[in-house]
Amino acid sequence: MKNIYVYIAFASMLLWSAQMSGQAIRWPKPVQPSKQKIYTKSSQFMVKLSPAGMQVGYRFGDLPNFYTDKYYQIEVGQIRHPKELNSGLQALKSSISRGFFKNYIYGKQNSLYTLRASQGKTVYLSDKISKKNILVGYTYRYGLSAGLIKPYYLQVLKENDDLYNRDFDFIKYTEENRERFLNDEDVFGKAPFRKGLGEMSFTPGIHAQGGMHFDWSKDERIILATEIGLMFDFYFSSIPLMVDQSSKPFFLNLYVSLQFGKRK
Repeated sequence: MKNIYVYIAFASMLLWSAQMSGQAIRWPKPVQPSKQKIYTKSSQFMVKLSPAGMQVGYRFGDLPNFYTDKYYQIEVGQIRHPKELNSGLQALKSSISRGFFKNYIYGKQNSLYTLRASQGKTVYLSDKISKKNILVGYTYRYGLSAGLIKPYYLQVLKENDDLYNRDFDFIKYTEENRERFLNDEDVFGKAPFRKGLGEMSFTPGIHAQGGMHFDWSKDERIILATEIGLMFDFYFSSIPLMVDQSSKPFFLNLYVSLQFGKRK
């Protein structure tokens, strides 16, 4: 009988030891400091280049965790017609043949300046990539646009004048002066920027943008990023940018942007 009591006591000790070990395994581990508790805000400036022109902007947001940035963005810039580059080259060739530079875009009817206000999100895809000093993610944003349409004025020779006895008129495109506006022989160049400011018109719109985001900074506090993606602008009226080209209310372009700022 004594042996039975010994076995029972020994088994009880084993069960008690296993129970205590199990409880030890389930004890909570100390909470380690994490990036998620260090940074809560972000702010950055940006410069964006695309076939449509250049835009500059400012972005600020909240960081619910280190790998997500919920932000607001404001940017201003110009939207150009795809034909403007070819027209500019045509004017450059004409200038070379004459021996002086004509600084204007042939056939340009209006300039479109835009102000965009948007909200969006950047999500980084992997922590492993960050160990190689590159954070890779995707970003998207959408919002409202304010388009300002400014007539494009040219500086042209007055009738019966020549390049040696120069007197100029400032004209914009109309059906009445179409022939004169498109006559490269009489065009001296584009008018000063102030011409047409009082004739600007407003058109509202919406936009959406998205692409891949690459943060190259070795310091987690610093943002030094490149973004590559697509941007789509839609306005609630068609905008005539070039003579003899169809007016349209939407523009789709690739873009590349450089962003620099900080987390705090």
